[in-house]
Amino acid sequence: MVENSEVPLIQRRYREAFGAALTPAFATWMHQGGTGTSGAGLGYRRAGAETLFLEAYLDDPIELAVSAALQRRVARNRIVEIGNFAADNALSMIALWGAAANDLGGASEVAVATLTAPLRRMFARIGLPIVDIAPARPERLGDNCGEWGSYYRLDPRICAGVITEGQQAIGRFLSRREKAAA
Repeated sequence: MVENSEVPLIQRRYREAFGAALTPAFATWMHQGGTGTSGAGLGYRRAGAETLFLEAYLDDPIELAVSAALQRRVARNRIVEIGNFAADNALSMIALWGAAANDLGGASEVAVATLTAPLRRMFARIGLPIVDIAPARPERLGDNCGEWGSYYRLDPRICAGVITEGQQAIGRFLSRREKAAA
């Protein structure tokens, strides 16, 4: 595990939300606001460089699952996994998603993530277009499922989204918020 300022925030939020004793497993991190103990954080890994954590839930490689879900061919090296989402507030998380989309969109076309039902509802409210790929079943992790606490009670599912569409949706959402606040 790489120790970054995001890790304490992520561990604290997963412990508070799920009773999880999570060891974040990403080598690359992004953070929004605060000093690592507040704000929002997430980890990511590129599918072209390594096996994705969420591939443990799938029967096929991620590029086949994404291609089937989007009904077009998507090369493995154009997919990025985003995970270990944690935030102290929704606006910090949305700002982080926007920053991540801007940063990751240059080298990747599609983002994949394991999203709980509350996160999927938040994505829908924001207008972020995602497609459902498969359920994330704890038994697929073997002995590693115990550290997740009650996480699996929130119906996590593997989802994918085209990054440029996500950028546009987040931009529209933030613009609406600015207009409403003015």
